[in-house]
Amino acid sequence: MTITSQRRVLSLQMGFTLLLAPSVLSLIPSGGAAEAAVTVPTCPSTTVTRTGNQTTALNQVNNGGTWNLSGAVWDKFPGDYPVRSDAWTKGCLVGSKVIGRVPRTYTRDQYYNGIGATAIKGEAYRQTLTAGDTNFLVYKDTYASDFEDGFDPNSPRNSQQTVYMDHTRTEWIRDDCIETEGGGTAEGPMNVVLKNSLWDGCFTVFGERPSYAGGAVKNGAGAESLTVEDSLIYSNPQPLGTQYCNSTKVTQGRCKATSDPNVWLGSQGIWKWSIAAASKVVIRNTIFRLDMASYSSCAPQVWPDGTYQNVTLVWTGSQPYARAGGCTNVLPPGVTLTTDVGVWDRAKAAWN
Repeated sequence: MTITSQRRVLSLQMGFTLLLAPSVLSLIPSGGAAEAAVTVPTCPSTTVTRTGNQTTALNQVNNGGTWNLSGAVWDKFPGDYPVRSDAWTKGCLVGSKVIGRVPRTYTRDQYYNGIGATAIKGEAYRQTLTAGDTNFLVYKDTYASDFEDGFDPNSPRNSQQTVYMDHTRTEWIRDDCIETEGGGTAEGPMNVVLKNSLWDGCFTVFGERPSYAGGAVKNGAGAESLTVEDSLIYSNPQPLGTQYCNSTKVTQGRCKATSDPNVWLGSQGIWKWSIAAASKVVIRNTIFRLDMASYSSCAPQVWPDGTYQNVTLVWTGSQPYARAGGCTNVLPPGVTLTTDVGVWDRAKAAWN
C-alpha cells in the first residue's frame, strides 16, 4: 500500500466508536458525518408476535403494523418462504433468525440447478409492498443464513418506496444477500438503505438486474437509490461445480480448485447491476471483503459511479486487484484498497 492508503486504512480501523444498546450495535465514524446518516422510520404498533422455535411459515398481510419476531427461529424450515407477506404497508419486521436447508458442501450446480441433487430455493424474507408513494419496510435485528436469497423486498412503485435494513446479519447466502429484481412489474428495484449491518457471506451482494433490464452495465438509470452506512460486507467463495468452473477459470483467478476435481470455490461478487438499477449510490464508513475475482465476468467488479466516503475494500486474492480475473479493476474515489485481512477481522470482532 502507499503511505496515503495506509493512513486511510488506519483511520477506518481507529475511527469508529462502538455504541452498545440491548439489541443494537452501531459503528459511527468518530468526528465524522454521523449527522448525515439516514434516519430509519419509527416502527408502528405491534400487530404480530412470534417467539421460540417455529414450525409453520409466517405468511400474511401487514397493514401498517410491526411484526415483533424477537426470539423467533426458523431452523432448516422445509418451505421456501418462512417469513413472507404479499401485501405489506408501512411496517417493521423486528428480530428473528432464519436458517435455510442448503448444505454448505453443496455446489451451486446441486442446490440451484438441481444437478445430482434436489434443488433447494427460496428466500428467508420475502415482502411485497402495496402501491403507495410513502410505503416502507424496515428490517431490524434480523438474521438469515444458508438460503438461496437473504432478503427479497418487492416494490411496484420503485423510487417512491424504501426498504430500510438496520442491524441485519447474513451468513452463507448462496445467491443474493438482497435482490430487488424479478420478472414482473411488482419486482423492480426500490430505494435500499443498509445500516449497521454485518453481511458475512454473500455469493452476490446487491442484486438489481431484473429480467426485463437486459445485461450488465456500470451505472443504473433507475430513479431509486442505494445507501449503505457503517456496515461490513463479504462476498465469500462458495462451492461451484462443472456448470460454473473449469481449469481455465482457475488460471484466470476466477475459481479456486479443491481436493475434489469436480468442485471449485468462487463467488459472483458485489455488483449485479443493470440499466434498471439505482442511479444514486451512496456508501459511507463501510468495509467490503473480496477473496477472488468474480467467477462469471468482469461486470461484478465494476463499481457504479456514486458517493463513496471512508470505504475500504479488503482484497485477499492471489492476484493484484487491479488485474484480478483478467479485468481492469478501478476503485472509485473514496474507496481504499488494502490486502490486510486483519482490517476485516478486527471490524467483525468489534461488530460482534
